[in-house]
Amino acid sequence: MNAQSHPILTELSQQLPETSLTYKYIHGPESFTQISDQAREEFLCLSDLEAEQGKGFSGKTQLVQYGYESWLRDMEDDDDRLRLVGFLKLIIELADELADE
Repeated sequence: MNAQSHPILTELSQQLPETSLTYKYIHGPESFTQISDQAREEFLCLSDLEAEQGKGFSGKTQLVQYGYESWLRDMEDDDDRLRLVGFLKLIIELADELADE
């Protein structure tokens, strides 16, 4: 079973930008482990946009590479960011559980 066939992951993905890698992974052939790993990366970047996430890139810069450029430009306030962090956390937890099955 992959993410395409899991209705809860599909529903949660609707809260993400369609250009994000996590969204694409959920709707692609990637495994639950790959989805969890990518969602975790995006979660960390969104948790602190200015913190260095490795290789000298800030969370914001890394998010652009993960497909969040338009979302970052259109983000209205911190509530938008926190809401997305919450959805990514749910995706991580569910994908981890599914990977363990």
